Amino acid sequence: MKPVILCVDDTPSMLEGEKMLLEENGYRVLIATNGKEAVQTFASHSVDLVLLDYNMPEMNGGRAAVRMKESKPEVPVALLSSDECLPLSELEGVDCFIPKSEPMVSLLEKVDYLLSLRFLFRPFDASKARDTGDHVDTHEDEPRSDKRRHSA
Repeated sequence: MKPVILCVDDTPSMLEGEKMLLEENGYRVLIATNGKEAVQTFASHSVDLVLLDYNMPEMNGGRAAVRMKESKPEVPVALLSSDECLPLSELEGVDCFIPKSEPMVSLLEKVDYLLSLRFLFRPFDASKARDTGDHVDTHEDEPRSDKRRHSA
């Protein structure tokens, strides 16, 4: 199965751009437009990674990340922001901070890295539960560097 990434951003153009980029690189993408919706989607779906905008109305990304980690601490959460520097207190619930000014190739590299950690440390029973047959397709988790060059 393809890894599932939850993308959260209150800017429709940013959200659509991330979704298209990730889908072009072989990921399944769920979307949410604010922190509250993100926490609900995260709780009700099997998610392998969260890409979470920091500046959002109602609930910022830092608070949403803490809520997500309370229920599923094993799922990596990356916080994205146009601010180059955030207070440390806002980064407590995240595994990675990604400035929005970084190139898309860098975003994809960090996505691959966070997902590789997720799958590397997943208990055997959890990966077996996601497999629908007797054969586990190991090619699904290989880096997608060949596609990245064409999408960037």
